[in-house]
Amino acid sequence: MSGMREGVVRIAPRRYRRRRPMWHVVVAIIAAVVLVVGLVIGIVKMFSGSNEPDAVAPTPNPSPCVTVMVSPAEFLPAVSLVRVNVYNATKTPGLAGSTAEVLRARGFNIRNVGNAVGNRQVQGTGELRYGPTGKAAAQLLAYYFPGAVLIPDGRSKRVVDVVVGSGFVAVVDDATVAAKKASPTPSPSGVGCPTSTAIPLAMPVASVVPFASVLPAA
Repeated sequence: MSGMREGVVRIAPRRYRRRRPMWHVVVAIIAAVVLVVGLVIGIVKMFSGSNEPDAVAPTPNPSPCVTVMVSPAEFLPAVSLVRVNVYNATKTPGLAGSTAEVLRARGFNIRNVGNAVGNRQVQGTGELRYGPTGKAAAQLLAYYFPGAVLIPDGRSKRVVDVVVGSGFVAVVDDATVAAKKASPTPSPSGVGCPTSTAIPLAMPVASVVPFASVLPAA
Protein backbone atom coordinates (compact mmCIF):
# COMPACT_ATOMS: atom_id res chain seq x y z
CA MET A 1 0.00 0.00 0.00
CA SER A 2 2.99 2.20 -0.54
CA GLY A 3 1.48 3.72 -3.65
CA MET A 4 -1.75 4.68 -2.08
CA ARG A 5 -2.06 7.66 0.15
CA GLU A 6 -3.68 6.74 3.26
CA GLY A 7 -6.59 9.01 3.72
CA VAL A 8 -8.34 10.00 6.87
CA VAL A 9 -12.01 9.24 6.85
CA ARG A 10 -14.07 11.61 8.97
CA ILE A 11 -17.51 10.64 10.08
CA ALA A 12 -19.97 13.54 10.60
CA PRO A 13 -21.47 13.64 14.06
CA ARG A 14 -25.10 12.29 14.30
CA ARG A 15 -27.72 14.91 15.08
CA TYR A 16 -30.41 14.08 17.62
CA ARG A 17 -33.87 15.82 17.87
CA ARG A 18 -34.62 17.23 21.24
CA ARG A 19 -37.60 15.52 22.75
CA ARG A 20 -40.40 17.67 24.41
CA PRO A 21 -40.56 17.15 28.14
CA MET A 22 -43.22 14.68 29.21
CA TRP A 23 -44.97 17.07 31.63
CA HIS A 24 -45.88 19.37 28.75
CA VAL A 25 -47.86 16.58 27.18
CA VAL A 26 -49.64 15.79 30.42
CA VAL A 27 -50.64 19.44 30.95
CA ALA A 28 -51.96 19.72 27.41
CA ILE A 29 -54.09 16.60 27.83
CA ILE A 30 -55.55 17.81 31.15
CA ALA A 31 -56.39 21.21 29.66
CA ALA A 32 -58.14 19.56 26.72
CA VAL A 33 -60.17 17.32 29.02
CA VAL A 34 -61.22 20.27 31.22
CA LEU A 35 -62.29 22.25 28.14
CA VAL A 36 -64.38 19.39 26.79
CA VAL A 37 -66.05 18.76 30.18
CA GLY A 38 -66.84 22.47 30.54
CA LEU A 39 -68.45 22.57 27.10
CA VAL A 40 -70.55 19.50 27.85
CA ILE A 41 -71.77 20.94 31.18
CA GLY A 42 -72.64 24.25 29.53
CA ILE A 43 -74.67 22.56 26.79
CA VAL A 44 -76.54 20.39 29.31
CA LYS A 45 -77.45 23.41 31.46
CA MET A 46 -78.58 25.38 28.43
CA PHE A 47 -81.07 22.71 27.35
CA SER A 48 -82.24 21.68 30.80
CA GLY A 49 -82.59 25.18 32.26
CA SER A 50 -86.05 25.75 30.69
CA ASN A 51 -87.43 22.70 32.53
CA GLU A 52 -86.47 23.94 35.98
CA PRO A 53 -89.44 25.31 38.00
CA ASP A 54 -89.44 29.03 38.60
CA ALA A 55 -88.52 30.09 42.07
CA VAL A 56 -91.62 30.77 44.15
CA ALA A 57 -91.51 33.84 46.31
CA PRO A 58 -92.13 33.04 49.96
CA THR A 59 -95.65 33.84 51.11
CA PRO A 60 -95.59 36.49 53.81
CA ASN A 61 -97.24 35.63 57.06
CA PRO A 62 -100.66 37.27 57.44
CA SER A 63 -100.98 40.17 59.80
CA PRO A 64 -101.98 39.00 63.26
CA CYS A 65 -105.49 39.63 64.47
CA VAL A 66 -105.39 42.55 66.85
CA THR A 67 -108.11 44.40 68.69
CA VAL A 68 -108.44 48.08 67.91
CA MET A 69 -110.83 50.70 69.21
CA VAL A 70 -113.29 51.94 66.61
CA SER A 71 -116.30 54.23 66.70
CA PRO A 72 -119.65 52.89 65.45
CA ALA A 73 -120.26 56.29 63.88
CA GLU A 74 -117.58 55.39 61.31
CA PHE A 75 -119.71 52.54 59.93
CA LEU A 76 -123.35 53.46 60.49
CA PRO A 77 -125.28 55.38 57.82
CA ALA A 78 -126.63 58.91 58.16
CA VAL A 79 -130.24 59.11 59.36
CA SER A 80 -131.28 60.80 56.12
CA LEU A 81 -130.34 57.63 54.23
CA VAL A 82 -132.43 55.33 56.43
CA ARG A 83 -135.95 54.48 55.23
CA VAL A 84 -138.35 53.41 57.96
CA ASN A 85 -141.82 51.86 58.23
CA VAL A 86 -143.45 52.32 61.64
CA TYR A 87 -146.06 49.86 62.90
CA ASN A 88 -148.01 49.83 66.15
CA ALA A 89 -148.12 46.40 67.84
CA THR A 90 -149.81 47.60 71.04
CA LYS A 91 -153.29 48.47 72.23
CA THR A 92 -152.40 52.17 72.44
CA PRO A 93 -153.97 53.97 69.49
CA GLY A 94 -151.89 56.44 67.48
CA LEU A 95 -148.55 55.17 68.80
CA ALA A 96 -147.17 54.43 65.32
CA GLY A 97 -148.07 57.95 64.12
CA SER A 98 -146.47 59.76 67.04
CA THR A 99 -143.33 57.63 66.84
CA ALA A 100 -143.08 58.24 63.11
CA GLU A 101 -143.32 62.01 63.64
CA VAL A 102 -140.43 61.92 66.12
CA LEU A 103 -138.29 59.90 63.73
CA ARG A 104 -139.17 62.22 60.85
CA ALA A 105 -138.12 65.21 62.95
CA ARG A 106 -134.79 63.45 63.62
CA GLY A 107 -134.17 63.22 59.87
CA PHE A 108 -135.29 59.66 59.06
CA ASN A 109 -137.07 58.94 55.79
CA ILE A 110 -140.51 57.71 56.88
CA ARG A 111 -142.49 55.49 54.48
CA ASN A 112 -145.48 53.48 55.77
CA VAL A 113 -147.20 54.12 59.11
CA GLY A 114 -149.98 52.00 60.61
CA ASN A 115 -150.98 49.11 62.84
CA ALA A 116 -149.29 45.73 62.81
CA VAL A 117 -151.09 43.27 60.57
CA GLY A 118 -153.71 41.27 62.47
CA ASN A 119 -153.36 43.51 65.54
CA ARG A 120 -150.43 41.38 66.65
CA GLN A 121 -149.17 42.30 70.12
CA VAL A 122 -145.43 42.72 70.78
CA GLN A 123 -143.96 42.75 74.26
CA GLY A 124 -140.96 44.86 75.24
CA THR A 125 -139.60 47.86 73.39
CA GLY A 126 -140.39 46.41 69.99
CA GLU A 127 -138.82 44.82 66.93
CA LEU A 128 -136.55 46.07 64.17
CA ARG A 129 -137.12 43.99 61.04
CA TYR A 130 -134.69 44.30 58.13
CA GLY A 131 -133.20 42.56 55.10
CA PRO A 132 -129.54 41.92 54.21
CA THR A 133 -129.10 45.40 52.71
CA GLY A 134 -130.72 47.12 55.68
CA LYS A 135 -128.58 45.66 58.46
CA ALA A 136 -126.57 48.83 59.14
CA ALA A 137 -129.75 50.93 59.14
CA ALA A 138 -131.35 48.58 61.69
CA GLN A 139 -128.26 48.79 63.89
CA LEU A 140 -128.48 52.58 63.77
CA LEU A 141 -132.15 52.47 64.78
CA ALA A 142 -131.20 50.20 67.70
CA TYR A 143 -129.61 53.25 69.35
CA TYR A 144 -132.96 55.05 69.22
CA PHE A 145 -134.86 51.98 70.49
CA PRO A 146 -132.69 50.35 73.20
CA GLY A 147 -133.78 46.82 73.93
CA ALA A 148 -135.55 46.33 70.61
CA VAL A 149 -135.13 42.89 69.03
CA LEU A 150 -133.33 42.79 65.68
CA ILE A 151 -135.06 40.35 63.33
CA PRO A 152 -133.51 39.76 59.89
CA ASP A 153 -135.83 38.61 57.12
CA GLY A 154 -135.58 38.01 53.39
CA ARG A 155 -136.63 41.40 52.06
CA SER A 156 -134.52 42.83 49.27
CA LYS A 157 -135.13 46.52 50.04
CA ARG A 158 -133.19 48.64 52.54
CA VAL A 159 -136.29 49.84 54.40
CA VAL A 160 -136.47 48.84 58.07
CA ASP A 161 -139.71 48.08 59.95
CA VAL A 162 -139.95 49.59 63.41
CA VAL A 163 -142.60 47.58 65.27
CA VAL A 164 -143.42 49.43 68.49
CA GLY A 165 -144.07 47.12 71.45
CA SER A 166 -145.97 47.54 74.72
CA GLY A 167 -142.75 48.28 76.64
CA PHE A 168 -141.82 51.23 74.44
CA VAL A 169 -141.44 54.53 76.31
CA ALA A 170 -139.86 57.08 73.98
CA VAL A 171 -137.35 57.49 71.17
CA VAL A 172 -133.89 58.18 72.62
CA ASP A 173 -132.75 61.79 72.09
CA ASP A 174 -130.11 62.68 69.51
CA ALA A 175 -127.50 63.79 72.04
CA THR A 176 -127.53 60.43 73.81
CA VAL A 177 -127.37 58.56 70.51
CA ALA A 178 -124.49 60.72 69.26
CA ALA A 179 -122.52 60.07 72.45
CA LYS A 180 -123.01 56.32 72.23
CA LYS A 181 -122.13 56.26 68.52
CA ALA A 182 -118.92 58.20 69.20
CA SER A 183 -117.88 55.91 72.06
CA PRO A 184 -114.99 53.67 70.91
CA THR A 185 -115.59 49.95 71.13
CA PRO A 186 -113.13 47.06 70.69
CA SER A 187 -113.09 45.49 67.24
CA PRO A 188 -110.80 42.81 65.72
CA SER A 189 -108.59 44.04 62.90
CA GLY A 190 -106.01 42.40 60.62
CA VAL A 191 -105.72 39.78 57.88
CA GLY A 192 -105.54 37.02 60.46
CA CYS A 193 -108.95 37.85 61.90
CA PRO A 194 -111.96 35.72 60.99
CA THR A 195 -114.15 37.31 58.34
CA SER A 196 -117.01 39.20 59.85
CA THR A 197 -119.40 41.85 58.58
CA ALA A 198 -120.74 42.74 62.00
CA ILE A 199 -120.71 46.40 62.91
CA PRO A 200 -119.64 47.11 66.48
CA LEU A 201 -122.41 48.38 68.72
CA ALA A 202 -121.94 50.36 71.91
CA MET A 203 -125.08 48.89 73.50
CA PRO A 204 -126.30 45.29 73.77
CA VAL A 205 -129.11 44.51 71.35
CA ALA A 206 -131.22 41.37 71.47
CA SER A 207 -131.63 39.31 68.32
CA VAL A 208 -133.66 36.26 67.37
CA VAL A 209 -133.69 33.67 64.62
CA PRO A 210 -135.71 34.97 61.64
CA PHE A 211 -139.20 33.56 61.18
CA ALA A 212 -142.03 34.06 58.71
CA SER A 213 -142.91 37.72 58.53
CA VAL A 214 -146.38 38.77 59.65
CA LEU A 215 -145.79 42.34 58.58
CA PRO A 216 -145.81 43.72 55.06
CA ALA A 217 -142.30 43.60 53.64
CA ALA A 218 -142.06 47.12 52.29
